[in-house]
Amino acid sequence: MLQYHHFDTLDSTNAYLQRLQSETDIRNWVVSADEQTAGKGMGNNGWESEVGKNLTFSLAVDTGFLPAERQFLLSEAVPLGIIAVLDEVISDGFEGMSYRGLPSIDTLPPPVGRYDMDGRASVSMPSKLSIKWPNDLYYGNRKLAGILINSTIKANMMDLSIIGIGLNVNQMQFKDWPTHPISLKMITGKDYDLRPLMEQITAHIIKKVELLKSNPTAIEQAYLKRLFRYQTWADYEVDGKALRLFMTGIDAFGRLQLVDEQQTLHCYEIKQIKFLV
Repeated sequence: MLQYHHFDTLDSTNAYLQRLQSETDIRNWVVSADEQTAGKGMGNNGWESEVGKNLTFSLAVDTGFLPAERQFLLSEAVPLGIIAVLDEVISDGFEGMSYRGLPSIDTLPPPVGRYDMDGRASVSMPSKLSIKWPNDLYYGNRKLAGILINSTIKANMMDLSIIGIGLNVNQMQFKDWPTHPISLKMITGKDYDLRPLMEQITAHIIKKVELLKSNPTAIEQAYLKRLFRYQTWADYEVDGKALRLFMTGIDAFGRLQLVDEQQTLHCYEIKQIKFLV
């Protein structure tokens, strides 16, 4: 049973749970806040969120069944749980809308250019969510949600994971971040009640984490199907140089696998490669 704890203001929902971790059993706790004064994304990047407009929360889950070397499975399961909810939310948001009810062209993500292995180009409007490695959620080329996972490890096994989630929901204006943020309201034109949405998302995350116990392969396969730029040529930056690479998948340690134009395979860890959008 999940326990929900809400605050008007916290420095960080992840940091709050980390501080409590040594004092009490926080497994299955969900901590949310209308405002985070020191909210962080991956690699200590800042996270912009208008007070009371978005979901900023953390979920503590027992991951003691996962070997430490396979901890990337959690980074695959969590975004899939969120997508399970957002697919339906976005679909329902468009259902029955008239042409005048659609978002303006200025708020929609641009067409996504895709290239097959032979370099043939095709262009399609993004009609579904994707996961930008390792675990950001994108709508087209624009960032909809970010995930930050802090885990403790005992011996060779994981122990407890604190999953921090920032989801852009009702905010309509953002600073000019490189990730070009977008919100659910910018996509569908509708306002959303935050608490029920959070409860749906946490329930689906728990389901995906539980599936890791019985069928991790299903999670890995589903993750690849949603992976941003999977099996396409695209531009990246490595060591300050722009490279055109073909994404082939993820290895067992969660490293991104790409092939260059000479058919050489490269594996990259977080912060070793930058997506050029």
